[in-house]
Amino acid sequence: MTPRERVQLILDHKTPDRVAVDIGSTACGLTDRTMKRVKDYFGITSEDIVNRPDESASLYNDEVVEAMGSDFKHVFLLPPDNRDWSYDENGFIVNEWGCRKKRNNGLVEFIGNPLKDAEDIEDLDNYPWPDPYAGNRNRGLKERIEYLYNETDYALASRAVSHGFFEIAWELRSMENLLVDMMIEKEFAEALFDKILEVQIGMYDVLLSDVGPYLQMVETADDYGTQRGPMMSPELFREMIVPRRKKLNEFIHSKAPQAKIFHHTCGSVYKLLPDLIESGVQVLNPVQPSAADMDTMRLKEEFGDRLIFEGSIDEQTALVKDFDRLRKEMEMRIGSLGKDGGYIVAPTSNFQDDMPLENIVHFAELAKEIGVYR
Repeated sequence: MTPRERVQLILDHKTPDRVAVDIGSTACGLTDRTMKRVKDYFGITSEDIVNRPDESASLYNDEVVEAMGSDFKHVFLLPPDNRDWSYDENGFIVNEWGCRKKRNNGLVEFIGNPLKDAEDIEDLDNYPWPDPYAGNRNRGLKERIEYLYNETDYALASRAVSHGFFEIAWELRSMENLLVDMMIEKEFAEALFDKILEVQIGMYDVLLSDVGPYLQMVETADDYGTQRGPMMSPELFREMIVPRRKKLNEFIHSKAPQAKIFHHTCGSVYKLLPDLIESGVQVLNPVQPSAADMDTMRLKEEFGDRLIFEGSIDEQTALVKDFDRLRKEMEMRIGSLGKDGGYIVAPTSNFQDDMPLENIVHFAELAKEIGVYR
């Protein structure tokens, strides 16, 4: 069975020969330093694709995901080429949303929120929003997707953004201000969300106009959970977030009707899952088992007929430990989420610098050993 055939069976809620493994989708790539460690281990010298220059995991490499054993290859909307993406001499970078970031010990952190002091909708109207149709973002994408589709048998996934409209909103506004806005300045909050969503729909338009017909999975992302519970009540989520996420998902399906919609949202999101499903989400990532209410057996029992699960190999409790602990984690997650199919193995976040190299380079090998359907 080819990787593409295997993944399609999983996405269709059927049982393949074994679980699939995804390395390289949203939040299951490698931090830049770990990318170097893995390339050195395998002796890979090919050039990386820089797909998120302002992030801690900014790089992608086809040979790396092949060597690590992924069933997927990925295509990304690229950063616009009409701006300088280099970090300055003090380690700072400003992304196209106007957010200032700093590289610190291999990771990237936010420094300030450019719309923190905004007072009314006019401030939003005057803000320099990104132009999704500028900057040659789709350079080489059609050629790449046609090659991957016609000349390889990998499953194909793609994303235009890795931070959704809620995340971008709090990055611009600050988390505290945004959550207050959502409660008492609803018109302002909705205007902010809509400005961001308009840009992001444009980005998916640019991406999917070239690659949409070839994909099995389109990736979206927006974090809605903390370790203990959702960041907002289900009622507020239903009011402010779900209609916009539904609008985006419907647009994606208009451009790639055969593809499943993947959504990355960290933390405890059990209480939000019915509404995420209602919005059109079909693949849930990262299924973080160390967060409250995210028991994988219960998730499979309650939502397994409506969701494909991807992730759940926990970076906090397993990937940073020894290989035996990782094996136990995989056995547990494959035994619950993988029952009768419907599960793609992946880490709950990018492979990090503090993880033993053995756990990273043998991750897929272990999953394939454990995850055989008999």
